[in-house]
Amino acid sequence: LSLLFLLIVGNISAQTFTQGDLKYTVTTGTNVEVSKADAGCPTGALTIPSTVVDGGTSYSVTSIGFQSFGTCSSLSSVTIPNSVTSIGGYAFYGCSSLSSITIPNSVTSIEGYAFQSCSDLTSVAIPNSVTSIEEGTFNLCSSLTLVTIPNTVTSIGGYAFHSCSSLTSVTIPNTVTSLGDVVFYNCSSLTSVTIPNSITSIGNNVFDGCSGLTSITIPNSVTTIGNYAFSSCSSLTSVTIP
Repeated sequence: LSLLFLLIVGNISAQTFTQGDLKYTVTTGTNVEVSKADAGCPTGALTIPSTVVDGGTSYSVTSIGFQSFGTCSSLSSVTIPNSVTSIGGYAFYGCSSLSSITIPNSVTSIEGYAFQSCSDLTSVAIPNSVTSIEEGTFNLCSSLTLVTIPNTVTSIGGYAFHSCSSLTSVTIPNTVTSLGDVVFYNCSSLTSVTIPNSITSIGNNVFDGCSGLTSITIPNSVTTIGNYAFSSCSSLTSVTIP
């Protein structure tokens, strides 16, 4: 039993290793998930490597873990390698100095609230490998002025751009079929939104608090508009309802 215990502990410890400011956890085979080291957060510009060698074995960095760099307030920029396919929920939550991030086309999944409260993030280009913007992805990104949504995205989850108060315009591609609740709530600088004719439903409070929005055209494809969808849109002078 003692020998078995030692073997199990040795196997578990071999699943995680640290190099510099980064910790790697083996997920399957030679694939690893990256996160901040237990000793603390990386600072400044971070370039995540595509491969890392430990104990003579080469591992491929394929994912950024849940809450992996959460509250790393001195992180200024992140470059993600082409080996990464997924970014976990709350991965960069509270990275208040993060102003720049490069997301490669290899990424197919960005989980909920991944960039919540990244208050210095000014622009982001979502790669065309992503099919959905999950709930709260850019929630409370108050400096976000530009977001590029590719035509591969089919859904935008609730709270996705909640309180992005510097966002001035959004073009929703013709592939998106639904807008979740509270998507653009309190985007007070938003003056222009293009709703494509692929949209069939607009959720509750979607444009609530968008005090800069002056006009909006709802296409013929929309069959339902949720409660308080345009509440507190104090500058709205023109609405076209099909």
